[in-house]
Amino acid sequence: MEYETKSGRAGPGDPTSPRQGARKNLDFEPLSTTALILEDRPANLPAKPAEEAQKHRQQYEEMVAQAKKRELKEAQKRKKQLEDRCKLEESIGTAAQIWNQEILPNWSTMCTSRRVRDLWWQGIPPSVRGKVWSLAVGNELNITHELYNICLARAKEKWRSTAVPSTDTEDVLDSSDRESSLELIKLDISRTFPQLCIFQQGGPYYDVLHSILGAYTCYRPDVGY
Repeated sequence: MEYETKSGRAGPGDPTSPRQGARKNLDFEPLSTTALILEDRPANLPAKPAEEAQKHRQQYEEMVAQAKKRELKEAQKRKKQLEDRCKLEESIGTAAQIWNQEILPNWSTMCTSRRVRDLWWQGIPPSVRGKVWSLAVGNELNITHELYNICLARAKEKWRSTAVPSTDTEDVLDSSDRESSLELIKLDISRTFPQLCIFQQGGPYYDVLHSILGAYTCYRPDVGY
């Protein structure tokens, strides 16, 4: 304290300190940089020259301005993302309403219209996707649930009675029994789109795809897998 009084330097508690007054006028103040740039040097070290103090003040104000700019940019980005998500949800809700109230009840007359095609390319809302695809694909083979279960049961029986699948595709395809091509299904599912995990073993659609392919193979043994 005696050293500071003799040197004419204001103490940290002196309200007349120009640095204290300047710091109070800042809205944003990173404490770590404040300690390094704005604080006076310890009493056992020479005071900062006026030019150095001014340079540090300028550097500090530039850092504060950059921090505020980054914060404003992030806030604008979050706002834009929220607005885009709200618009998307609103668009999906409107599309679902159109599908449910206008298109699905009049499917036979509207399925080939340009409006339906345009809406289809925009993306079918998840809430009506199953209904739309079922109507679009149709059932020209007239396969019932009972017939599907019968074919699937035959496929499962064939899989149980078959040894380890052969890796020789030609041997399977040359067989007189086209149902023998069931052996290829297990091989193909694991090596087709290996990065698409939903169809790999343990994935949610592995068993579903396996069952559909097996049932069709038994439904059309003249064609086979």
